[in-house]
Amino acid sequence: MIVRSTVVAAAVLAAMLLALGCAPAGQRSGDAENTLTVFAAASLAESFQALATAFEDYHPGVRVAFNFAGSQTLSTQLEHGAEADVFASADWHQMARVSEAGLLGNVPEYFAANRLVVVAPADSDAVRTLDDLARPGVSIAIAAYDVPAGAYTSETLTLMSNDVAHPAGFAAAVKANVVTNETSVRGVAQKVFLGEVDAGIVYETDARADQYAGAFRVVEIPLQFNPAAQYPIAALSTTDELETALEFIKFIQGDSGQAILREHGFVPPANITCPCHAGESRSS
Repeated sequence: MIVRSTVVAAAVLAAMLLALGCAPAGQRSGDAENTLTVFAAASLAESFQALATAFEDYHPGVRVAFNFAGSQTLSTQLEHGAEADVFASADWHQMARVSEAGLLGNVPEYFAANRLVVVAPADSDAVRTLDDLARPGVSIAIAAYDVPAGAYTSETLTLMSNDVAHPAGFAAAVKANVVTNETSVRGVAQKVFLGEVDAGIVYETDARADQYAGAFRVVEIPLQFNPAAQYPIAALSTTDELETALEFIKFIQGDSGQAILREHGFVPPANITCPCHAGESRSS
């Protein structure tokens, strides 16, 4: 009888251990380490990885995991049920899509800004000035127009074309030289890095990324033609980690987070409010 009881107890213990070992990978209850999943624009990759390391140091037991892609890809994934705790977009339009889907857990706030530059292979002479972009035969990569970087690029070309410093039809001539529309700004940078095109239009932070060190010649775009790219961030209404998500956002907006962003080429956002209403937040 004692032997049988011992066997039964061992079997129960083994079943419990097996159940624990086979718990779903995403299960958070009872985990020694909580995972905060952040969907972030591709241009934020290096800076957010550095931010995550610093945040984890301040928050033992929390691990930050990322999904980096074009903001339009991320918003589509969220609309179709992808699970995440925080969304950081490269423009307001993609954040608005998520807001309209009822997926925001708090009112978004801008946390950083960026600007566009032209990059060309350092060993190529095809593009040395902005006017070279309109020269026949030059091959250019830009982000697709539904990508934030692509929308900013279109606006920049329009501003340049309307200025007397550039020839009539400048924007049309540049667009005629576009041979690829990438789904993220990093796709544009990669095309230039590989020498597949003569130039690309990317964010200043992409031009400065460590992985491209020394590979690019950078042609500045004057501020009057260069609309600031404003980056909003918000927690998601589907999160089970709202408190941690809000802590992460607060850290990014604080002195330590802003210092890390500056190290990666970002600048503080303009002192404006995101164009949304508090009624869209989870607390309503």
